[in-house]
Amino acid sequence: MYNWIQNYTKLEYLTEEEPFDFGFAAENRPRIHRLEPQPQPAIMSALAQYFIAASALLSENTYTSIPMRNRKAAERVLEEVSPHFAEARQHTGAGGDSELVLQKLKPSSGELFRVTTTCVMPLIDDLYRHQDTSGWQNTRKRTVVMYPVNVQALAPYEAEGIAKLQALLRKLYFEPPGDDFGLMPLGWQFDDQLQHSVVLRFLAGFVPYLTLGVDEETLEVISIDLSAQEFTHPVLLYDEEPQPPRRNGNVLYLDLGSKLVHVIDLSKQGRLERWADLHEEARVYLMPPEGAFADFDHLTARPIPAGVSLFYDTDTLTRMVETVNRELETFKE
Repeated sequence: MYNWIQNYTKLEYLTEEEPFDFGFAAENRPRIHRLEPQPQPAIMSALAQYFIAASALLSENTYTSIPMRNRKAAERVLEEVSPHFAEARQHTGAGGDSELVLQKLKPSSGELFRVTTTCVMPLIDDLYRHQDTSGWQNTRKRTVVMYPVNVQALAPYEAEGIAKLQALLRKLYFEPPGDDFGLMPLGWQFDDQLQHSVVLRFLAGFVPYLTLGVDEETLEVISIDLSAQEFTHPVLLYDEEPQPPRRNGNVLYLDLGSKLVHVIDLSKQGRLERWADLHEEARVYLMPPEGAFADFDHLTARPIPAGVSLFYDTDTLTRMVETVNRELETFKE
C-alpha cells in the first residue's frame, strides 16, 4: 500500500525566517511587454489544448503563466498557444527570466477546444474530475500535509503524442530549471488508487519531483507541486514568538515576524472594535535583513509597497486589537 509515496521527507534547518521580498528596487521589477493580438488559429495542437484547458472548462479569465526560458520551446508557445487568447503579456525579470501571461480565451478558441481531441484530453479529464471550483474559495483554515511522490514507482503513461508533449514541457519548465510550479486538481481524494492517475503517470515522465498537497481533515488533494529539486520541510532552529510591543514616543511597534513591523501612531488612533478600524495612516514596515526589532525605527525604515495586503488569522487579529487597546489606555494616562 502507498509504495508510490516516498516514506521520508528531507529536512532543511533554518536559523531564521526568510524575510519577505517585495522587490523595492525599480531594477528588480519585471518589464512587461504586451503582445499584439494574433489571428485565430485554424487548428488546436496538443500543446495548446494542455494550456487552454483551465480557461475553456473552468473560467475564460483564468490566469495562465508559461515560462519562456527555453527559446525553441518558447517559439512553439508563441505560435501555438498565445494566439488563442485576447490578452498576452511577456514579463521579463531582472535576471532575464521571462514568462508569458495569458488571459481571456477567445470564444472561438473555446469552441475549437471542445471539438478537438488530442492526446491531452484523457489528462484533462483526469485532472478536472469535476468543474466546480467553489472549493478554491474555501475560507476554512486548512492543515495541508505534503506527500512526496516516488515517481519511479508509477507506471509510465504511454499514448500516441505523449512523449513529444512531455519532451516539450520538460524544455519549458526544466531546461534550464526555474521556479517550482503547480497544478490544482478537482475531485481528487488521497487514496492508493491515485497511483493509477494518468496525470501523475504523465507528469512522472518529465518532472523530477512531484509532491501532493493534501487537506489533513478531508483528504482532498488540493495541489500537485512540480519541481526540479526534492521537496524539503523547513525547520526553524530558533523558533521565537513575536517580540512584545514596543513604543517609540507616540508610535507603537507590533512585531509581525518575518522582519515585518506594524507601525501605529497612538496619538491618531481611537479604540478598536475590530482591526478594520485601524487608522488609515498605520503602515507595515520591513526591517533590514540584519536588523533587530529592539533597534527598529520607522523613520529610517521603508514601508511595504502600496497595494500589498497581509492576511491574518482570527486569533492574531484578536490579539492585535487587544494589544492596541491596552497600549491606548496607558498612552492616554
